[in-house]
Amino acid sequence: MLDFSFYDPPIEVAGGSPRLEQIMIRLKAAGLRPYTASPSIDYSAPDPLFVDRESAAPETLERLGRAAMIGTPRQIVILNTLAQPAPRIEGAIELRLDKDMASLRSRLAALSRRASRQREAAIRRETSLQLGTRLPPVNVDAVPALLYLGDGSPFFLSLQGALRHRGVEITAALSRATARQHMASKRFAAALIDLSMAHEDASGMGRWISEEDGLSGLPLIVLSRPQAEFTERELALLSHATDIIDPDAEDEANLTAIETHCRRLHASAPMMPLPGLSAMAVTDIVSGLFTRGFFEAHLPRQMEVAGEQAEALSVLTLRLDVDAAKSHTAQRAAGDIIRSQIRDTDCAALVQPGVFTISLPATPYRGGVRLAERINEAMGRVADHPGLSWRVTEKRSYHTPQTFLAASLIGPFVRMRIAA
Repeated sequence: MLDFSFYDPPIEVAGGSPRLEQIMIRLKAAGLRPYTASPSIDYSAPDPLFVDRESAAPETLERLGRAAMIGTPRQIVILNTLAQPAPRIEGAIELRLDKDMASLRSRLAALSRRASRQREAAIRRETSLQLGTRLPPVNVDAVPALLYLGDGSPFFLSLQGALRHRGVEITAALSRATARQHMASKRFAAALIDLSMAHEDASGMGRWISEEDGLSGLPLIVLSRPQAEFTERELALLSHATDIIDPDAEDEANLTAIETHCRRLHASAPMMPLPGLSAMAVTDIVSGLFTRGFFEAHLPRQMEVAGEQAEALSVLTLRLDVDAAKSHTAQRAAGDIIRSQIRDTDCAALVQPGVFTISLPATPYRGGVRLAERINEAMGRVADHPGLSWRVTEKRSYHTPQTFLAASLIGPFVRMRIAA
């Protein structure tokens, strides 16, 4: 049998025997690729660092404490089964039980997505400033919107009144269709689900949320007890979580945590094209997406981030049929559908009449193909399908911003009915 474990995410492990061997086995079973930490740990390395509080050498813990004081960009995971004193590190994952390692890959993936979203928000602001667009200051009084997914979680029902009192707008969705309808009409800061209610619910809520881009990239807050035994479906849901809340904590602490997540996600959401944002520089008035000028100025920043993070970056190009490309109405309708299907980290623009480009951070070629298929399906549900062909180009080391964009526009393009 072929062994594909080399493709599992790597993680450096600091610990001592005999626990070190047990931890390595558990991490491998959890879908990670552990390797033993060197005596002198590099706190600027890209891989996460796993520290076993019980068996790590005193020198390791001492150096970890100093790294915490000065700040480290590295993702730290601390396993502390005996509740011993440990360095307090901002953003670190703390595991209380050995079996919590089963969900570690999911939690690391969620943190990686959150960091990617924050990077995209930051560079969009930079691109806007480069183009001379003044963004409005962050409004501390803004009301974040939260989409609750599910039917009657007792824990959430006990908190929703207090959340509304704190200024968080709550909308409930009991089915996929309802959730899609709400997301098409309003921009939510996050979605929230109680994991204990999602394992075998009649509506299949847990199943479709855990599908790739089931929420179109909407940040997901999951209520979950870390020490619970997880099914494969629950682990899939956890892998899509942006933040995880432990319902066993005090109600006041959970209220504050959920409110904080909603306000932070609302304030740090990547800028989207809006009519009021200097339409000539940022927003295309025909499609409602970004302009070609914004896309061309932004793509080099996305390529730079992809290189620094060793992440994939793809550009999906969609081309309407000739007749539809001449119609402002058809292009506007296509822009609305594209906007409803992409994540807020995806940058979509109308680059020429009837031709749309969408840059997809942290997305390989196959992810771009799946997005093209979803957009085509969404267009097929409207009365007049404009006819669509597509091309996906993945960034290579030899690409410059100019050649990358040119390669995405010159074809060949694939007709949807042929690809199907």
